Amino acid sequence: MQEVTERTLVFIEDDTALLDRLTAYFAEKHNTVHAASTLADARRLLSEIKNIDAVILDVILPDGTGLDLLRETEVHPPVIILSDLDAEEDMLEGFDSGATDYVAKPCSPRLLEARIALRLMHKPETSVSAHGLTVSASDRTVCYGGQKLLLTASEFNVLYFLISNAGKYFTAQEIYEKVWGAPSMQTTTIRRHLSTLRQKLKSVVPDKTLIVTEFGKGYSFLGEEDA
Repeated sequence: MQEVTERTLVFIEDDTALLDRLTAYFAEKHNTVHAASTLADARRLLSEIKNIDAVILDVILPDGTGLDLLRETEVHPPVIILSDLDAEEDMLEGFDSGATDYVAKPCSPRLLEARIALRLMHKPETSVSAHGLTVSASDRTVCYGGQKLLLTASEFNVLYFLISNAGKYFTAQEIYEKVWGAPSMQTTTIRRHLSTLRQKLKSVVPDKTLIVTEFGKGYSFLGEEDA
């Protein structure tokens, strides 16, 4: 099993015993661990901490719902929901809100670690540029003409993959499998990410369609030769 080490993790969980167990487990593996048990504390942590690698988020919190946090803020790192709510509709709502993965409780720290490891992006100290758009993997930022484009974690991951393979076409299932290294669960979720990503790109680059679609081939970031 791939271990999660030397990462910055944020746990948002109101079950004190579970929170203590998870933070102790991941701290022992040389991770920098931050914890919050309320929505208010979670908002503060996410605004203060830089270069977060993953957020593990409970849905039911004393002062609100974790899904509100996903909907109201641009959370760049992967967000893994850890919740007692395990119905299919609950999971689909989590994905629709921007979660990268959804894990039902009870869940051992080792199993959660395996799920986090699947969702963590590699940390190359590189940036990729095309058509005036620069996507930086080191600090997970996207800029066009000095203007920063705010994306969710999933949108960033998809964009970084596509721009790194500009000119090549991938189906929604292939994008999921390449980005997250796991079999595709919800191609409709990927299509939704692509749709919102296109809208956001159009807001800063109105004269170009940077993510193009071709029937039978899939999706591609516009190659320089196709501009």
